[in-house]
Amino acid sequence: MDKIFVLGAGAMAESFIKGVTQGDVADAKSIYVINRHRPDRLAELSETYGVTPAASMEAAKEAGVIILAVKPYDMRLALVELSPYLHGQLVISFAAGIPIAFMENVTQGRAQIIRTMPNVPVAVLEGAIAMATGASVNRESVDVAKRLLGKIGIVVELEEHLMDAATAFSGSGPGFVSYFLEAMEDAAVQLGFSAELARQLLIQTVVGTAKVLEEWRLSPAELRRLVTSPNGTTHAGLTVLGNLGMREAIAQALVQAEGRSREMGEQYTAVE
Repeated sequence: MDKIFVLGAGAMAESFIKGVTQGDVADAKSIYVINRHRPDRLAELSETYGVTPAASMEAAKEAGVIILAVKPYDMRLALVELSPYLHGQLVISFAAGIPIAFMENVTQGRAQIIRTMPNVPVAVLEGAIAMATGASVNRESVDVAKRLLGKIGIVVELEEHLMDAATAFSGSGPGFVSYFLEAMEDAAVQLGFSAELARQLLIQTVVGTAKVLEEWRLSPAELRRLVTSPNGTTHAGLTVLGNLGMREAIAQALVQAEGRSREMGEQYTAVE
């Protein structure tokens, strides 16, 4: 594996570094990391994983793969500063809402750009990563990206027009699932449980349900029907959720999240 240059040192950057080093697809010493702020954070990553703090953006010139692990509002400046050191490398962006065309324009077509949307579970190497490729990306680079990102979760290739939707239900999905579990935990406390005991049961219920869906190859609708006996407890609860418009609320939440992803892209890529 060529040298890897990571721009950013936050949680997503650390998840990537953790995955590729523990997954033996990259040597820690060949990973160069730079961060605009907090040099202590670079020292922390170096001590924990053995990566090399980069002195400047110039280190990107020698890298075969560049990871953009910066916030969407920092993307323009990051690309401008990076552009002089690009000469056809693979660039993988983790920034929500930032389209490939914008990144290609700012870098003047000097890189093969892949846009991704990881989610929080990449921190425990169980993420879901949506990935869209630019027209200039060759098959070898796609395979490299999949091999790297596959160490922090599953990778699904999408057409770019679906990336805002993927941001809504996969990127924001852990927040939505946690909100539902939060409500269930609160209700369990009202039924007499301690919050800690309720959480223990709820987490295992979610983990187990996900495993059943995966291993039995069922759709959520199929499993719901399987566990819902006529006039049983699950049926009683689902009737309430249906009457309160839960499906409609979820649909609207995703629509709003998708729209916000698109807005962020427009906001942070507008001509200055």
